[in-house]
Amino acid sequence: MADSENPLPASETPVAPESQASSVEKPVSPAGSSPPVPSSSAMGDTQHKLLAALKATDYNIERLNKLLSTSYGQERAFAATGYLTHALHHLITSAPWIAAQARLGLLARLNNRTKATGEATTPASSRLLALSALMSETRYTLRLLDLIPLWSWGSATLKSPPSDPVIRNLTLAQVAVNMIYQFLENVGYLASKGIISKKWIDRYGGIDKWYLWSIRAWFGHIFFQFFVLWRQAFLRRQKIAKDPARAQTKEGQEELKAEVRAWKKSLVNNVCWAPLCLHWSVEKGVGIPGSLSGVISFMAGAWGFYDLWAATGKS
Repeated sequence: MADSENPLPASETPVAPESQASSVEKPVSPAGSSPPVPSSSAMGDTQHKLLAALKATDYNIERLNKLLSTSYGQERAFAATGYLTHALHHLITSAPWIAAQARLGLLARLNNRTKATGEATTPASSRLLALSALMSETRYTLRLLDLIPLWSWGSATLKSPPSDPVIRNLTLAQVAVNMIYQFLENVGYLASKGIISKKWIDRYGGIDKWYLWSIRAWFGHIFFQFFVLWRQAFLRRQKIAKDPARAQTKEGQEELKAEVRAWKKSLVNNVCWAPLCLHWSVEKGVGIPGSLSGVISFMAGAWGFYDLWAATGKS
């Protein structure tokens, strides 16, 4: 039956199995079979992915460069880094996180996945806190020059005051308390670095007292900002009531949408900073845990930082 299913041609001479196998098989190298050579299509796909990754990296670095090209963008980047690292420090030192880490470590030891080492390592939490402190100190240093733009803000307000008298007076009050805040902070910071005599500072309450009153002046800005936001909302409703037809046009709707968005962003920022600033303005605080200050501070500026980053993607 086998011969009938696979007949050989009459002119072909049968070959022994041994000799037939040796004529078609390649000799095997003592080192084993050689690895397969990648096909041209696979290499092309890899190169395409690598090129796409390089383009994406270049695009994001260009956006980061735009963000950091201004002093405000640099300050915001330092602030976001400082707030996030502060929040992460307190997260990984919290009781739930430590308990989870302990359970994972126990499971790893049971599975023989870890080996005890005698090398002492710096905890990641302390490195995060050190980075947060560095970002904070860097921002203190950058703010040493902030009295100049604050002066320009006040000068511009006096030269081209807002049309609404309430907004004008509130803005001038904010300029005043911000200059007081910045002056007191600068003196306290320079004294802490030994640039200004601490003996002179101690005559007027000491460094901590200067910092305390600087934060109280900053809280004055936040306090006035709530009235600014209230007045802006009132004027916006009044404007719509006077010209409802414009509010129905596409241009009017886009203008109103942008105005409301900016107003909401300012409100979120103020609502987040108000309790923190009040807490820091009181010597014993008002009960806000220090572990939450980084999270709340980041929330205050998250919307603004998102807008800054989004603006770098626009050509």
